[in-house]
Amino acid sequence: MSFDLDKSSNKLLILLLSADFIFIVVHILYMNEFMSNSLYSIDRDLGYAEVYQYIKEFWIVLLLLFAAVKRKHAIYLAWAALFLYFLLDDSFRVHERFGGSLAYNFNLQPMLNLRAQDIGELIASLFFGVLLLVFVWATYIFSDDVSKKISRQLFILVMFVVFFGVLVDMFHIALPWGKSLLGLIEDGGEMLVMSIIVWFVFKLDHTLYEAIDS
Repeated sequence: MSFDLDKSSNKLLILLLSADFIFIVVHILYMNEFMSNSLYSIDRDLGYAEVYQYIKEFWIVLLLLFAAVKRKHAIYLAWAALFLYFLLDDSFRVHERFGGSLAYNFNLQPMLNLRAQDIGELIASLFFGVLLLVFVWATYIFSDDVSKKISRQLFILVMFVVFFGVLVDMFHIALPWGKSLLGLIEDGGEMLVMSIIVWFVFKLDHTLYEAIDS
């Protein structure tokens, strides 16, 4: 499977990215006080953009579960578990809650302009991320060539999610300047990458049929 567009999915990708860009533009208008409702901000918990992100993550989980049933490979179930964690983390603030508990119980100290809470959140994210990726790797070993190729490409996309959601987030917190811009890059980047992942897993149905027929 490649990242090129095809007639069966290019409209979906355009629709997803168009919605992302609208949310980003609306966020910029809000930040410049053209709008007063904070629900228009893409970094607002349970804001319009964040709910849209939840929906995309839910779609990804369902599409991967469909692929697991159709292809009968555990690798798709493992990927579904990872994106289910993303959904639960975004909607219930899992790594924030665990991070706060770690900071309190282990008396973590601030460093590199990061609060103890931030250090705890980073540790929690690494723990859950590594745990779920180990599950993916364990199922990858026993997958066929098509599923391995798909998983490698999906892993690259997940690394982009990590880049925006973790690395850019840490810079957003630690740096004393450019917070509005870094916040926009963090949340906007996550939205765009998640839309590409929706498109990618949507294409799996067609790709798996091609693999079976070949």
